[in-house]
Amino acid sequence: MQLKPYYYRGTNLRFYAFVLKNFKNRANTCLNTACKIWRYQPMTTKERGFFLVLEGLPGSGKTTVGQLLEELGWIFFPEVATLLGAKGVPIGDRGDTSSDLLIFAEEFRRVEDIKRHILEGRNVVVDSYFPTDLSFAFARCKQNQSTCYPTCLNQYLNAQTSGAIPKPDLYVHLNIPLKDSVTRQRNRKKDDFTTLNMSLLRDVKRHLSFVHEIFEREIPVFRFDARKSQKEIVQAVLTFVERQHKGSWRLR
Repeated sequence: MQLKPYYYRGTNLRFYAFVLKNFKNRANTCLNTACKIWRYQPMTTKERGFFLVLEGLPGSGKTTVGQLLEELGWIFFPEVATLLGAKGVPIGDRGDTSSDLLIFAEEFRRVEDIKRHILEGRNVVVDSYFPTDLSFAFARCKQNQSTCYPTCLNQYLNAQTSGAIPKPDLYVHLNIPLKDSVTRQRNRKKDDFTTLNMSLLRDVKRHLSFVHEIFEREIPVFRFDARKSQKEIVQAVLTFVERQHKGSWRLR
């Protein structure tokens, strides 16, 4: 499989207008931040670890891909929402304002660990990151389950402009149809961890595209059909990384 980067370019302007209209108190911040981020130049990857973020709807196989990379020596950070859900925090369809704020707080807390590993030359793979957290907060806000989207958006924008959070070298988006996401989640038989609301999933997917188009647009996004073999996806990612780092990895 040959990797080809995909950059979001002007396909979500109507959705952007919707966000600004409904959260107009953040409009100026959004516009100013967008201008600053578009001028951002990514840090060189020389002598530092590679920072990879996996994205996709629940059931797309992000955890499996992350675990495969972990077997090859990468530092793997599981999804924050899943970790909190295991501790009884309501997530997925049960998520609310408190859980969205907790997810954001935990994501910020582990940023220092991610930075440390990258600066020490270790390759890091993260299952979901701020764009995903923000997209779920937005979707739950539209469902009247949560009210903290403006707060989370503001925290994210401030962190972006101040350089408080490291920017990934690459996003890998595992694309899966909404119906397949629901089916895979049901097969897991873990009701407390599922997001089966199709409207919520649809809003997550749309908002994730919006974030990449407006605030993360300089970072490449590699899109894969999540129904393909995870090993095939991992090997394609590694081929890309090998072009920028010494050493090679092969899956058995």
